[in-house]
Amino acid sequence: MTRRLASPLAAGLAGAAAALALSACAANDTQSYAAEAATGNANVASTARSCFRISNIRAQKVLDNDTVLFSTGLGRDDVYQVDMRSACLTGALASDPLILRPTGASDVVCDRMDMDIGVKTPIGATPCMIENVRRLTAQEVAAMPPRDLP
Repeated sequence: MTRRLASPLAAGLAGAAAALALSACAANDTQSYAAEAATGNANVASTARSCFRISNIRAQKVLDNDTVLFSTGLGRDDVYQVDMRSACLTGALASDPLILRPTGASDVVCDRMDMDIGVKTPIGATPCMIENVRRLTAQEVAAMPPRDLP
């Protein structure tokens, strides 16, 4: 019994057909995502990632033992909230600088794993574990008292 091997042309056509089918699925997913985002579907909007550059931070405001806000642009609404674990900011004074270090080759922060934060105190630096990074909505920024804004 002999086995016939597929010709290179047939194998190439089969591969091209599979790639075309996958790209059609991806295009449909992208169109579906865009359509849902345009209609204001909250679930789609909440999954979109929003990023900032550490080098674009203009101001910071420590809100409590676990939360700091960063202003990252010229607009009032360019505010990101970073939540930390274990009350990392306990005892930090407003004058204590935060040490921000990118963890990768770029200073772009999109996720909690993209940046290390520490609090510099007179006795040394205290590292913080980041739990969450997110951009505040324009409505959230507008609802904040001015004293809480960075």
